[in-house]
This record gives sequence, C-alpha cells and structure tokens, in this order.
Amino acid sequence: MTDVAAAPAMTQDSTLGPRQIVQSWLGDFSRALSSQDGPAPASFFLPDGVFRDLLALSWDFRNGVGHDEITKACVVSATHRLSSIDLRPTGRSALLKEAAPGTISAFLEFKNSFGQGNGHLRLIQDSDGTWRAASLVLALNSLGSHPERQLDARPSGKVHGPVRNRLSWQEELDADFTHQEPEVIVLGSGHNGLMLAAHLRALGVPALVLERNDRVGDNWRKRYSSLALHTPLASDRLPYLPFPSTWPRFTPKDKLGDFLESYATLLDLPVWTGATVEAAEFDEPSRRWTIDVTRHGTHRRLKPKHLVFATGMNAAPNLPDLPGRSEFQGTVIHAVDYKGHTAWKGKRAVVIGSGVSGHDIAQDLAEHGVDVTMIQRSGTFVMNTSTFHKVMHANHVSGKYTTEEADLLNASIPFGALPAHGPKHVEMIKAMDHNLLEGLVEAGFELSDGPNGQGVLGLIFGLNGTGYYYNAGASELIIDGTIKLRHGNVTAFTPNGVLLDGGQSLDADIVVFATGYHGAPSVVRQILGHEIADRVGEFAKVGSDREYGRLWRRTPVDQLWFMISLGIGDGRFYSKLLALQLAAMEAGDMPA
Repeated sequence: MTDVAAAPAMTQDSTLGPRQIVQSWLGDFSRALSSQDGPAPASFFLPDGVFRDLLALSWDFRNGVGHDEITKACVVSATHRLSSIDLRPTGRSALLKEAAPGTISAFLEFKNSFGQGNGHLRLIQDSDGTWRAASLVLALNSLGSHPERQLDARPSGKVHGPVRNRLSWQEELDADFTHQEPEVIVLGSGHNGLMLAAHLRALGVPALVLERNDRVGDNWRKRYSSLALHTPLASDRLPYLPFPSTWPRFTPKDKLGDFLESYATLLDLPVWTGATVEAAEFDEPSRRWTIDVTRHGTHRRLKPKHLVFATGMNAAPNLPDLPGRSEFQGTVIHAVDYKGHTAWKGKRAVVIGSGVSGHDIAQDLAEHGVDVTMIQRSGTFVMNTSTFHKVMHANHVSGKYTTEEADLLNASIPFGALPAHGPKHVEMIKAMDHNLLEGLVEAGFELSDGPNGQGVLGLIFGLNGTGYYYNAGASELIIDGTIKLRHGNVTAFTPNGVLLDGGQSLDADIVVFATGYHGAPSVVRQILGHEIADRVGEFAKVGSDREYGRLWRRTPVDQLWFMISLGIGDGRFYSKLLALQLAAMEAGDMPA
C-alpha cells in the first residue's frame, strides 16, 4: 500500500467554516497534484476514496479507488496542466452542502490547458479532525478552441446589412455536405446520435447523421405499442431543448419518437434518413474513412475523419430456433416485433421472459382480454417504478440539483464501482416494496437479489445483463392471477403451443420471445468486418478499469468511436465528453 504517513495535514482548524475548509483542501491538493510527487495527491483521500478524471488531467477517462490507484490516476498528462480549481460560484444548489455531520459537499470549477470544466468534491472528517476526500470527479466541459455557439454566442440567423449573394438560412442548411465532406459521420439518429450531433453542431464541428429508417424517431415508433419510458422525466432531458412543462411523466414511445424528430429539426441537425451504409473502411494514408451510402436509390461516397456508432446497446433480436416451429399453427414473434394487443383479444398468449419487455407485453395483453401465461426462466429483480426513481435516480428527482449537477454527482463513481453500492440499494428497495415483493413470492414468482445481492447495479454493471423489472402494473396482475405464471425453459413447439423442459405443454395462439438481443459488437462486425470487430473487441461492457469499455472515448481502431448508452441520462452527459474529444482533435489539441 501507498505510505501516507508523511502526508501533509489537511485542515483541522475547528474555527474554519465549510467554504474555508474546501478552499484550503483544494489549494493543498492542487499543489500536490502540480508537484507530481508520487503518492502525495492520494494522501488527500480516504483509504477507500474515489477519484475520477474525465478529460481533466488527460485525454482519457481514468479512475482510482484507494490510495494506490488514485496515485496512478492523478498522474497529469504531459499536455495537460491544471491551472486553477475552486468552488463554483453559481448553481441551483448551495455551494456547500453538509449532508451529514462531518461531511461537506461542494461543486467545483477548474481550468486546464485546453478549456474549463466542472467537478464535485465530497469531504469527510476523520476521527482526528482531518478532512479527506471520499470522492472527487473532474470533467471537462468546454474548449478554448471551440466555444459553444449558444446564449450570447448563438448564430445570428441573419446578418444585418448588405451581403452579396446572400444565402437564406434554409439554403445554408441545404448546402451542408453537398460540396464538402463531414468531419464526423454518426450512424443512428436515436437519442444518443442526436445528442452527440447537437453538441458537435454547437461546437462548430461538421457532422452528418445517417439513419436507415425513413423518419427520425422510427426506432421508437416501431417498438411495441404499450412502451413508455420508465425513467423519471428529470433524468430524460436532452441537451439545449428541455421538455415542455406539460410533458407526461412517462414518455410514450411514439411521443418520444416525435420529439426526437422535432429535436433534429429545431436544432438544425443534418440527418440523412433512409440511408444504408453499404461499405466502410479506414484509409490509412489520408487518415479518413471511406463510407459508401445508398439513399433513396442514389449512391454517395463520404470521406469523414471520424466514424461514430450510435446504433444502441441492442443489435439483432435473440430469437431461439426451436424444434417444431414449422408445425406450430400460431404466430411466433420476438418482442421487438410486437405491435399490440388488438389482434389477440380473446385468444391465448405465451410470453417467454420476465424482464422489462416481457412484463410490459404481458401486461398489455392481459389488460385487453388476452389469456396470458408468462414463462419465467430465472429469478428476476423487481421494484416499483416509484422506488426505482427514489433510489436509483435520487439526485435527479430530489429537486436539489440542476440536471448538470445531478449528472456530475452520478459520474463521481466509476461504473465498475457501482455494484458495490448495490446491497444497500437492495435493502432499501425491499423495505419500500415489502408488500409487493411478498405478494409476488406468494404467487410463485421467483425473485432475485441480483449477483452477490447487488440488485440492478450488479446486473447491469457487473454482469452487463438484464433480469430486472421496474413495476408499472404487471406485478399486480401476476399477484392476482390475471397473468399466469410457469417456470422453466421452452424446449420445443407443438402444433398448438409450446413444450417446457419439465414436460408440461401450453396452448397458445401467439408466442412472444422477450429473450433479449445480440450485443452491440455484432453491428460493428456486420458493417466493418471481422478484422476491425476483432480489434475493437467487447467495447460495450464494463472493463477491468471500471470504465464502460471503450464507449465515449478512444478505441483500439483509430478515429472509430461509440456513442452508446443505457439511457438518456448517461447519453446526455457522455455525448458532451465525446464531442469535446472530437473537437479537440480537430483543433490539434488531442493527438489523432
């Protein structure tokens, strides 16, 4: 372990107020950081403290848990210099929050060699009165080379005064990429692709979004009819354009699709819909990609510097090929192809899978007179949606913080360290949802606490899997028997239904496989080929460095990036960081 015995004493003066304590800590820490004196910066942290660097001290995402790792993470890149770090003077929340006795929480701002950023510090007082950091996150927020074109720096719309051969606003938009190459191609116009494109446009980086569907938002419109977001509205805000104050708390999927289409229009984001990438390869001599695109029967070859996949976590649906399917007289679909209950009223349905999609579809069918049986293949972690919001989205729904502040608080813990917080969450959830969970057990539903009792955090960031449900009403239908329940695996079809591995058969007019999807890497393999896909590897899982694979940062393939996230909240925060890296490369600040 790192020897911290000789560390300088942090402020112990009991007469100092919170502001003076934080400023003293920041001054001492900044000097230790500048000195590059091995373990000195780590000595300002608790033994289990956490530090996270998001483009503040290097052009990468780095983190450290404990003194040894923090020592490594605090090594400042040769190109970076932290010129100042201080309390942030503005924000909805108080500058300093004493959440509990002996705890101080502070939002920060800093400047480095390339721009400015924000941070958050949480100090805890030791038994000897010394203040040390439980967590510190520093995230770049702007570049000197590419100031955001917003507020006072927004586009003029029309330059007043005489201008020869003036182009109208629409003519300027239509001229984009007609005679010039985009610097960035973004594949996919879902919320991730559009948020990245919005940041790039604000930073002045020419970017073009390619979308295979006919309309922006179709990736949501084409999903099952009862789908709505489970996350709280406060977590789902998109950059630059918040939802209206009359917006529903849980956004229906068609409404979200329409909003995304409007978002692209209102923010002047260049999107080519109906576009298919036929081929893509990187040309080493020119350091550009060559991308062949077919759109509405015409062909275009594009040569951007950067290629970004914003094609989502889920690729092709996982639809098992089981014996007897050709003899089955009913309908077999994957959840992605479920269009609603209308055709199945008064009939029998079997839904295979007990995750979010399985529950949502079973509920939609059951609420409209369909005889539904859910087949549960393994235990499921369940909590009420309201509990999900209070426990998992506490920073956003508390009303204490702006969206940006809540995002920064969430980012203070690296993804790989989140599962360790799971058992505490599970304990809280069990207390809050005791009656619901007890009712499910009595109905024969198999509950799970997730891997190592870590709940959703362990499932998503540990196993990178599913196996959870945020209850929006299906659990009550299971408890009262409206949704029937069976356990096991479907091994084959019969002419009239399905056969379970225990030998039981179930009759069905429709069988819905809510069995998940193949992973995001399969899309890369399909478009870029095996050689590049093998080099990239498993980029969308939490790695040994506790970061989320190679999402939102450099990959093993030059100028290939991934703008993929589990939800709008993470996408909103990390799309800004990815956009800043692309802009920094264009400025020559970040090595290509």
